[in-house]
Amino acid sequence: MAKVIPCFLCSQELTQRKDKHAKPYFVCDPCGVQIFIRGRQGIKNLDQLLATLREHDFPFREHAAALYEIQAVLTEIRGIKEEMNKLDSLLEIFTDDAHKKRARKLLNKRIESLLRRLQQIADDKA
Repeated sequence: MAKVIPCFLCSQELTQRKDKHAKPYFVCDPCGVQIFIRGRQGIKNLDQLLATLREHDFPFREHAAALYEIQAVLTEIRGIKEEMNKLDSLLEIFTDDAHKKRARKLLNKRIESLLRRLQQIADDKA
């Protein structure tokens, strides 16, 4: 069975690899994270972690799905906030202040909707 742990940034499953000295390490290609375990105690701790994750595989997958959803919501909120910041610098698109205010109001409404979704996720997983 493959030795797999979740990436601590994106929760993607990382498969254990061995370096030239047969010490374990993991690489998350999307994040660029590299995790090297060098000491004896760290390797023992990793073995215990892997055993625990194997025992509790289903709950981990359930929590990973929730984490992906949370990350998607937060990414969308960040994108909306960036768009709101651009509204002030894009005078040629919104020459009318009423249009700018309306666009800002609609973007704020979307953020509120996303925050409600985060609340639902928190309530569902509590």
